[in-house]
Amino acid sequence: MDEHPKNSIDTIFSCVIPYINDGADRNSVSLVCRKWYELDCMTRKHVTVHIIYSPTPSRLVQRFPFLESLTLNGLPVWFKRKSSIDITPWIQEISISYKFLKELHIRLVDVRDSDLELLTRTRGKDLRVLKISKCKGLSTDGLMHIGKYCNNLRTLCLKGNLVGEKDGKWLHELALHNTRIESLNFRYSVFEYDDKDLTLLAKNCSQSLVSLKITGGRLDHIVDVFSYAIKLELFVGGEWDYFHCEADQEYVGFKLPPHMRYIGISELTSHLFPLVLPFAHQVRELDLLYASLNLDDQCFLIERCPNLEVLCISDRFVDRGLQVTGQFCKKLRKLYTYITEIPLVYESVIDTGLIALAQGCIELEYLHIEVTDISNETMECIGTHLKNLRDFDMILRHKDSKKTLPLDNGIRAILTGCSKLERLGVSLWSKGLTDVGLGYIGRYGHNLRFLYLGSVGESDAGLVELSMGCPKLRELQIQGCPFSKQAIATFWFNTHSLRYMWVCGDCGDEPLEMTRSNFEQVIL
Repeated sequence: MDEHPKNSIDTIFSCVIPYINDGADRNSVSLVCRKWYELDCMTRKHVTVHIIYSPTPSRLVQRFPFLESLTLNGLPVWFKRKSSIDITPWIQEISISYKFLKELHIRLVDVRDSDLELLTRTRGKDLRVLKISKCKGLSTDGLMHIGKYCNNLRTLCLKGNLVGEKDGKWLHELALHNTRIESLNFRYSVFEYDDKDLTLLAKNCSQSLVSLKITGGRLDHIVDVFSYAIKLELFVGGEWDYFHCEADQEYVGFKLPPHMRYIGISELTSHLFPLVLPFAHQVRELDLLYASLNLDDQCFLIERCPNLEVLCISDRFVDRGLQVTGQFCKKLRKLYTYITEIPLVYESVIDTGLIALAQGCIELEYLHIEVTDISNETMECIGTHLKNLRDFDMILRHKDSKKTLPLDNGIRAILTGCSKLERLGVSLWSKGLTDVGLGYIGRYGHNLRFLYLGSVGESDAGLVELSMGCPKLRELQIQGCPFSKQAIATFWFNTHSLRYMWVCGDCGDEPLEMTRSNFEQVIL
């Protein structure tokens, strides 16, 4: 007798579901029927918990007993919380129940040394990837436990943490006990370490190390790192001490590995161009955030990187720099600008550069830009040319814009033209975006999953207009907008796709955080 059609479908999907990796697709599949829900529970390998205090650790284990990868997030970095977000209950559960865990990423929470000791003692030998980013509460004693007990690491990321300094021996422990590290990142975390230990790690991991991001480190002191790490492709950090080097001795014994594709040397100056330019044609990623280059030198370097895909720059990279990028970097996919503490000394980003960028770099997927002036016409140009844009974040830095405000029509043009857009961030001054513009976001933001609104809108009516659309919106961050708590609550209950929302600024005296009470709705 033939198998029942429903059983046949279940059999087929029992083979297919394990190969579905997208979290949103997984969530949709799990809602079809009880059988598929159970298949999802038994086969899901990765989960991101966006608000760690919403589900309980034990509930996560009950639903997904065979997790291999787990990401735990706290609150946004700009959200001013009064109390700490304790990771300890999660670490305790991981130490007991997560027997298949190979990857762990912890962000924006408080991590104690005791947490790291328990984690590494119980799961250290199994962890292949450990990322602790933008956390506080830990010290170098906690890092010592990572070096001592995590002996099979492939990736260690300690980016942007507030670390209490006790000694610099943690890196020595890491170098002694690991031989297969592929990626090491402690960028933007300040603590002591010995250059000799970095060299030891490069020597022991010479056949595996491909990515290295560090804070500090004089290049003339870590020459041996580059001689041992022969497969290194990415390096960010380091600096050259010109005050202690003779002019004719600057480059003696210093040579970058032959496969360098991603370069971000701190305090990079034109004096180091003889080291960098031989790799320019093969460079895919260039980090100039802390480079000590004037605009002419930046443009000179970028002109020689035709295969550039990712460019990270400071707010001093201005209009002409964008024009050069648009002219020479046709393969560019990501462009980020960041505010530095260095005062602006050049003209700022305006329309000409953005238009040239949009017309020249049509493969752009991520565009995070800070501008001092922008027009609706420029935003319409972005919407016309950047059809692959998925992530757009714009900050208008000066209150007295000379261009036509508001930017309602520009936002509409971007949303209608960039149909793949999933993440949108708009931080403007008062009257930069009216209630009409918020209505456009709701009407045309069909695929938006993340939305950040900074100092936009005029009244609660704008939030009402926004709530009538964005059918896929999962995360909303609001800062400095003139919305009442009642309007925010109404938006929350009427937007069924929304999973978490943070509000800070003019919307009441206290920061507001909201998340769905249903456990299944706060994970991916």
